[in-house]
Amino acid sequence: MSNMNSPLSTENSHAIVMEPTIKSISFLKFLKKSANALLKSNEYKPKSIETEGFYVIIFLRDDSQLVQATELLRKISGVSYVFIAAVLNLEYDTLSRSILSIATKLIMNGEKYLIKIETSKLTKSTDDEFTYFKHDLEFFIQTELSSQVKGLIPVQDESHADKILYILIGNDIALISLLVLKGSDCMPFNFLQADVACPIYDDCSLLSLVQVLDSGYMPMPVFFFDNQLDLIQKIRKFDEIIRNYPIEFVTFYLISIQDTQESSVRPTNRASRGSKISKKKCNQIQSLIYEQVIIQILLRNDFDSFFVSFPFVPFIHPNWFIQKNIKLFNQSKKILLAPLLFGCPPQAFEKNLAKLFGLNSTINKSILIRNYLDDSEPKDFAEATDRYTKSINTGDFKKFSLNVRKNDIFDILDSV
Repeated sequence: MSNMNSPLSTENSHAIVMEPTIKSISFLKFLKKSANALLKSNEYKPKSIETEGFYVIIFLRDDSQLVQATELLRKISGVSYVFIAAVLNLEYDTLSRSILSIATKLIMNGEKYLIKIETSKLTKSTDDEFTYFKHDLEFFIQTELSSQVKGLIPVQDESHADKILYILIGNDIALISLLVLKGSDCMPFNFLQADVACPIYDDCSLLSLVQVLDSGYMPMPVFFFDNQLDLIQKIRKFDEIIRNYPIEFVTFYLISIQDTQESSVRPTNRASRGSKISKKKCNQIQSLIYEQVIIQILLRNDFDSFFVSFPFVPFIHPNWFIQKNIKLFNQSKKILLAPLLFGCPPQAFEKNLAKLFGLNSTINKSILIRNYLDDSEPKDFAEATDRYTKSINTGDFKKFSLNVRKNDIFDILDSV
């Protein structure tokens, strides 16, 4: 290479490589900016952050931070792979022998492995030179590995591989993986540069929060709680969730709201005590009143966001309830986001809840209320909701700003 002072040279022996899911110039710029901000906010010192093709290549000043920095960068959504790489010259004989040396140390006896060879070049040569180079190099590595290490199994599907050997052929250098981590294919966090007010009041609402994060929005949580213990449980789970995202600062609101299960507010057509189904129906209507009050608070208060998320679920909420509130949002100045309304069938919904909460979820199969609720809004439902809304101070909420990396979120309890 003619310019040995270039950051993309073998003078730098190790690098971190990020492959984005979205192959576009705008996203590449976003990814580079996000990686730089995340590293610096966690006191890692990049020597340089460059792009080549649709790859981000990072050199640190201290190679002892490579593993921790890679684990941190893995939290950025929209990244297919992030890996620590050895930087090598492109001369074939030297490159092939060096890759073989790395592979024999990386892949253990009996493991399944995948060789992934890519190029950073955006345009293909007319004679498809890279294709021949790739097949030749892959054949050499597999042949030599099979003769030197017994019991290795090459595979073509990454989901079946115990180890991945990622080889990126650049313009002037090659980057050979020493540690490969699979990234998150969802939309990158805050890529859409928009805040969304997210009510948090039960497990469904926390699952909806995750969907908002994975859709590229910045959440603005609004906690609805009955007592301090209830608030602690919600905050603890929220804290666990946001630790998985590159969030530095978050603004959120706290609103104390009485549980309708203990409220004297009831629809006038509640059932008699003798029927188990009618009792369950009455409890489910009370839950809908509780959610309706939350929606009214979200629509009537300014939480510094035009977007509002709500966890409507078609097999939990009856059709009339969903349609009623879609109309209310349309009449207001708020824009409704309903992350759980589409593309989340019952089995996937239960699986996602189990993944987030384990066996401790408060949502279970008995909540499939459409088997019990009428197809139309119960009589006096609106009146009961209005009475309950008026019984609480809906404007009495507290606003907090938190540095997620430096402050303890539970410190806010001292002011509640």
